[in-house]
Amino acid sequence: MLRCLLPAALTAALVLAGGSVAQDSKKEVKKDDPTPKAKGILPMNWGKLGLTDAQKQDVYTVQGKYNAEIDKLDAKIRELKAARDKEMKAVLTPEQKKRLEEILLGKDK
Repeated sequence: MLRCLLPAALTAALVLAGGSVAQDSKKEVKKDDPTPKAKGILPMNWGKLGLTDAQKQDVYTVQGKYNAEIDKLDAKIRELKAARDKEMKAVLTPEQKKRLEEILLGKDK
């Protein structure tokens, strides 16, 4: 159960942290600039590479291209893990289920 919850919690933390990190302070958009800039966050340590603005935009575009599909697959993985865990628990006796809950809640003695 913990194996299932930990990746989900980490994913949620990354998603939430990514949203707050990616937000820039409000900047006035120039009316001369017809192309909207892509937004995102650079992978860890990529900020140290001296990327040009064009390279950053390319990275953000690539991220946008894949992120929606990755999110769908992550949701499917969570769904499959929940179904797996439900089926595994169905194998246990009521006493074993109760004991497992005690162990998971730290009431194991």
